[in-house]
Order: sequence, then structure tokens, then C-alpha cells
Amino acid sequence: MPDMDSSNVTTTFCRIAEASRQLGVSPEHLRTLERNGRIPPPRRDLNGRVYTPFDVTLLRSMGVGSRPRKLKRAEEVLQAAR
Repeated sequence: MPDMDSSNVTTTFCRIAEASRQLGVSPEHLRTLERNGRIPPPRRDLNGRVYTPFDVTLLRSMGVGSRPRKLKRAEEVLQAAR
């Protein structure tokens, strides 16, 4: 089994514009959902919000971008994945 040294792990981040493009919504829509507490707040760096591939997948699983009547909560999605 290969050595899982954490220094070799690379995480890619994208900005809100790229995350919203992947989800098919506007950046303002993501900001509004965050401000209203409907999605978990993303990580931030000095230049603003940053999203990992996991974050984008979680938002997609919650229903962001698919126009559901009601978004699933992050806890529901994560618990269902167990």
C-alpha cells in the first residue's frame, strides 16, 4: 500500500464564479442562499469564497441548481452518504 503522506495531497479550489457555473446558477444566487442560511458557508481566503470539489458536490446533492421545491439540508445529504 502506498504511503499516504499528506504533503502529496493537492486540493483544488475554485472561486464562486466557477462553482456557480458548475451548478448552473448565478454567483449572486449562491451568495443569497448563504446569507439566508440555506447552504453552509464556504471557506474563505483573502480574495473571497473558495469552493472545493466536495463543496460543489455537496451543494449539487442538496439540490442547488436543480430547482427543487425545498433544498435538502447538508446534514441530511451527509448522513445519507454514510
